[in-house]
Amino acid sequence: MSAQLEYREQTAVTAQAPAMVSVTNQVGVSGGEQEPAVLSLKLAVSRYDIASIRMRVDKEVLVKFEDPSHALIDYANVPHDDLVYIFRAVDELRQHLSRSKNVSGLDITIQKHIPFETHMGGRGAAAAAVLVALAALWDASIAREELARLAQRVGDGVAEAITGGAVMTHVDATEVLITPVLVQSEVAMVLVPAAAELDESEMFQEVRRLRQAQDAVPDRNTLEFDPELVEAVARGDASQLALMMHNDFQPALVSILPEHNDWLTAGMDEGALAAQTIDRGPSLVFLAAEMSTASDLAERFEQHMEISAVAEYGPVAGAHLI
Repeated sequence: MSAQLEYREQTAVTAQAPAMVSVTNQVGVSGGEQEPAVLSLKLAVSRYDIASIRMRVDKEVLVKFEDPSHALIDYANVPHDDLVYIFRAVDELRQHLSRSKNVSGLDITIQKHIPFETHMGGRGAAAAAVLVALAALWDASIAREELARLAQRVGDGVAEAITGGAVMTHVDATEVLITPVLVQSEVAMVLVPAAAELDESEMFQEVRRLRQAQDAVPDRNTLEFDPELVEAVARGDASQLALMMHNDFQPALVSILPEHNDWLTAGMDEGALAAQTIDRGPSLVFLAAEMSTASDLAERFEQHMEISAVAEYGPVAGAHLI
């Protein structure tokens, strides 16, 4: 064994990838049995999952998850799809590089800072961090755009975490389109990570039911964002963004989990510029004027509601080595 190979096998390559928080979601008109198209505007935020990878002398790929304090997370508490994304990321990159499986053994450690099942992009972030770390470990010469295209085959949210920044995503039954937004500044926010047993099809059904029960609903035959909304994100104008952000899934979420209305109200009462659920999940995002305000807001919300809240900012860069 060469000294260079022996050194590489003993050295971990580490990368991190950001959570992705949607500030606006539009749900299209349902057509037949297929789920409707969804247009989202997402920000990569300053909360990261971290992947550290070492080579093995065999062909085994072993994965473990740790919490932020480096304590091992029991496999019983790791969602099945989170593991699937990691193994799929390894397989896709290995096949893309035409690398033999017999020399592709790995020890992978995922340190979770983005809680499971919170719809903040943690599953995609962990897989994106694996792709970036593994590309470096295997000395792959691959452009970020090419890695993002590869990431789309791994699963939802992986390409967005590779890209980072601010992105518009259009997802329908046939394709996923990701359009980066050139940003000039950041916005401060508070995240309230929450997990709940929510069936995605149930969410779409509830969106449809509520629309049928309402006299006036937004026209969603064509999905598009107001240019002023995109400009507000680009400029980091939190006040304007707060006026325009919207989530078509929020009424359905609150209908299924009514206590979330109290959480949203509490966020506004504590001084948020805007309070909104994230994507089709139970987590919340509160906009703040600046980071000091966000930190104070998070502390007051935690004390009042006895629910964890963290001050973050975005957009930030996509997956990268550390």
